[in-house]
Amino acid sequence: MHIKTKYPQLCGAVRPNANVLSKRLGDEMVLFHLDTDHFYELNGTAARFWEMLHAGHTPEEVRQLMLEEFSVDPGQFAEEAEALLNSLRQEDLISVDE
Repeated sequence: MHIKTKYPQLCGAVRPNANVLSKRLGDEMVLFHLDTDHFYELNGTAARFWEMLHAGHTPEEVRQLMLEEFSVDPGQFAEEAEALLNSLRQEDLISVDE
């Protein structure tokens, strides 16, 4: 099943930017971009998404694993995952090889 979202699909390998430090604080994750000196805070779900990306999983693998871990509608999750990936990309927290 293909789910249409208003966000463009990111194709290619997705990796956390090597110049971004991350630290889990309870359920949340704090990111610090060394080049921009900006801090970012991810909620529990986004933090888990980041951890899986950081572990080397593809976005599709992350989606499958998270659908197993969390009780969420797959369509809603797909849309939110694409929004998160696009936000991370806009802030240069991830790189995408296209």
